[in-house]
Amino acid sequence: MERWSTNESAKVYNLNNWGSDLFSINKKGNICVHPSPNSKYSIELTTLVDDLIKRKIKPPILLRFMNILEGRIASINKVFKNAIQANNYPANYQTFYPIKVNQQRQVVEAIAHFGKKYKIGLEVGSKPELVAAISLASGNGLAIICNGYKDTEYIETVLYATKIGYDITIVIEKLFELEKIIELYGKTGITPKLGIRVKLSSKGTGKWATSGGEDAKFGLRISEIITAIDMLKKHDLIDCVKLLHSHIGSQVTKIDKIKNALIEGARIYVEMKKLGVNLEYIDIGGGLGVDYDGSKSSYFSSVNYSVEEYANDVIYQIKNICDEAGVACPNIISESGRATVAHYSVLVTNILNTNTQNQMPDFESILTQTDKLSPTVRKLVDIYKSIDRHSLREDYHDTLQLIQEAVSLFNLGYLNLNDRAMAEWLYSKIIKKINNLVEKIKPVPEELQNFKLSMRQTYFANFSLFQSIPDSWAIDQLFPIMPIQRLGEKPDVIASIADITCDSDGEITSFVGENGRTKFLPLHKIRKDEEYYIGFFLIGAYQEILGDLHNLFGDTNAVHITFNKKTNYKIDTVISGDAIMQTLKYVQYDGNEILKNVRDNLENGVASKKISIEESSHFLELLDKTIQAYTYLGE
Repeated sequence: MERWSTNESAKVYNLNNWGSDLFSINKKGNICVHPSPNSKYSIELTTLVDDLIKRKIKPPILLRFMNILEGRIASINKVFKNAIQANNYPANYQTFYPIKVNQQRQVVEAIAHFGKKYKIGLEVGSKPELVAAISLASGNGLAIICNGYKDTEYIETVLYATKIGYDITIVIEKLFELEKIIELYGKTGITPKLGIRVKLSSKGTGKWATSGGEDAKFGLRISEIITAIDMLKKHDLIDCVKLLHSHIGSQVTKIDKIKNALIEGARIYVEMKKLGVNLEYIDIGGGLGVDYDGSKSSYFSSVNYSVEEYANDVIYQIKNICDEAGVACPNIISESGRATVAHYSVLVTNILNTNTQNQMPDFESILTQTDKLSPTVRKLVDIYKSIDRHSLREDYHDTLQLIQEAVSLFNLGYLNLNDRAMAEWLYSKIIKKINNLVEKIKPVPEELQNFKLSMRQTYFANFSLFQSIPDSWAIDQLFPIMPIQRLGEKPDVIASIADITCDSDGEITSFVGENGRTKFLPLHKIRKDEEYYIGFFLIGAYQEILGDLHNLFGDTNAVHITFNKKTNYKIDTVISGDAIMQTLKYVQYDGNEILKNVRDNLENGVASKKISIEESSHFLELLDKTIQAYTYLGE
C-alpha cells in the first residue's frame, strides 16, 4: 500500500478549512466530531454509526450534534458582545432565528433553549410558522418578528396574541398591509407593535442577490416609507413603529456588499428618526454566510470574511453614522439562520455499489496476440504498449479519436460486440496509465487536466439527493462530502455520487476539493464484507425542510446527540424516518386499502389455482412488511 497520512486526506478534502475546527481525522483514519472548536473531546463517526445500527437505526441517518448548535448560537452572540465592547456601542444586540431555515420542532425548541440566556427570538414568514412560533413562545417569553405577506387573518391573530402578552412585531412589507393593520386597529382597538421593511438599493452577491435591490420582492421604497409615515401619523400609530428591517439576501459572499447595505440602512434609520419615527431597533436581516468549500473567497459557496469581521463591521458602521448625525444608536437584530444551523447536521449513509470496471472481461491475451484484432483495436494496443511521458499528449488525443472510431464502426456493423468491449477495456487501461504519468508531471498540460473525468466511476449511495440535499441539485450548491473512514489510506478511485432515485439528475458531480471546486470525489475501492460510509457535512440549513418526496423516498432517520465526558456521547432523541406507509399517505394512498385490494386479488388467484394458499399468504406478509418498512434500502 502506498504511503499516505491522515494529514494528506485532510488536505485532499479541504477538511481543515471548511471544518471550522469541529471535524478532524483521528489516528485510525476515522472522522471525529468535536463539541466545540479545538475541543479535546470528540465522537468517532464510524463507532457512532455502528452503535446506531446495533440499535436498529439504519442508514441513511441524519446526525444532529446539539453541542455544535449550542456553540454556534454562543459564538455569534460572543462576537457581537466583543464588537459592542470594542466600539463602546451604547445599545444591545439580539439574535432572531428565522425558522424557515429549519422548522423541525425539536430543532427550534433546542435553539430556543440554548438561546434563552441571549434572549434569542424567532422570525416567521407565514401563518403556519406564526402558529408554531406562538406555541414555542408560550411560557418562554420569546419575542417574534413577522415578515412575509400577511392577510387579515394573519394580522388579526398577531393583534390578539399581542393583547394577551406575546411580544410580536408585525413588519410592514407592503402598503396594503399597513391599510389592513389600520383597519383592524380601528375594529379591535388593539395597539400593534410595528416594523417597516425598507427596500435597499444595495444588493448582495451569489444565488440570492435578487433579495436586495430596487427590484426586490419585499419591502417599501423610500417614497413609500414617506407615505407610510404620513398614514401612521394620521391614525396616531407612528409611535408603534419600533423597528427598521432590511435584507439583501442569504449567503452574502462579499463583506463590502454587507458594508454598503449597513451604511444605507443606517442612513435611512437616522432620517426616519429625524422625521419623528421613534425607532428602537435595526434588524439587518440575514446574509451571514457559511464557508462551504473552505476557500475563504467570494465564490458563492464561500465567504471572504469571518464572523468576527461581520460583527465588527455591523457595529462600527451603524455607530459611525448615528454618531455623525447625533442620533441615538439603535439596538441591533440579526437573523443569521444559515450560520446558526449549517454546521450541526451531518448525513451519513452507506455506499451500495459502484459501476466499477473491475468486472470487465479479461482481455489480457490481446496484448500479445494482435494478429486477429481489428485495425482500431490493434492501434489501441500499440498506444498502450508504447505510451510514455514524451508522447503523452499525442497518444491521449489518438486514444480519444480511436474510441469514437470504435463506436462509429460498431454502429455501422464493421465491429462486433467483442471488438467494442476490447476497445473499451483498452481505453480504460490507457487512461489509467496516463493518470500514473500525469501525476509525475508538473505542471500538468492544460489539455490533460480534465482527462481524469474519463476515469470517474459512479458510487451509488443509499439516499435521495432530492430529499436530503436538494440545493445540490436545485442551485448547484456545494457541500463537503467525504468518506468517514479509511482516511489513513490513499484514495484509489475518483468518483461521482449517485442516489437511489430513478432520476438521472440524482447524481453529484461537483465537490469540495483541495484547490476549490472539483468534478470528482476521491474514494477507496470497496472491500468485500465492508460497509463503506460517506458523510455529507454542513447541511443543517434549509436542506432538512426543502427535501421532497421524489420516488416517495421520505425523511431519513434522525438522531440528536450530545457529548458526554463519561460515556463519550448520549442519544437525546431518535426520530424515525418515514415508513413507506407514511409516504404513500402523503399522496393519498391508504395502506390498509392497498392490502385489502391485493388480498381480494390473491383470493381470486387462489380460486383459479394460479397461486397456492401458501404463496398467497407469503406475498401478503411480504407486502405488509414492505409497507411498514423504511423507504430506503436495507440489506
